Amino acid sequence: MKNRKQITEEDLLVTEALIAESYGRLKKSVVQAPHKALGSVGGTIRKHPFAAAAAAVAGGIGVYMIATRMASHRADARQKREQSSPDLVKEMLLIFLPMAAPHIAMYIQKYLGALVHSPKNK
Repeated sequence: MKNRKQITEEDLLVTEALIAESYGRLKKSVVQAPHKALGSVGGTIRKHPFAAAAAAVAGGIGVYMIATRMASHRADARQKREQSSPDLVKEMLLIFLPMAAPHIAMYIQKYLGALVHSPKNK
C-alpha cells in the first residue's frame, strides 16, 4: 500500500477556492451564452438577409405541414372511432342471429298457424 499524504486544512481551503472559481466561471458562461447566441444569430441575419428570410419561410412551411398532418391524423382517428361502433353492432348481430333464428322461425310458424286455424278463416 502506498503512503498517502495527510489532507490538511490548507488543502481543503485551496480545493474550496478552486471550486468557487470554477462555479463563478460556470455562472458567467451560462449568463453570457444566450447573449452570444442571439448576437451570432443577429449577425448572421444582417450578413445574409435573404437566406434568413428563406429559412424563416421554410420553417413556417414545415410547421404548417406538421400541423396539417397532425390535424388529419386526428381526423382519421376520430373517423375510425366513429366507424368502429357500427362494425361492433354488425359483428354482434352476426354472432347472435344464428342462435336466435330458430326461435324467430318458431314464433312465425305459431303466428301463421294461429292465423290459418282462426275461426275467421273457416
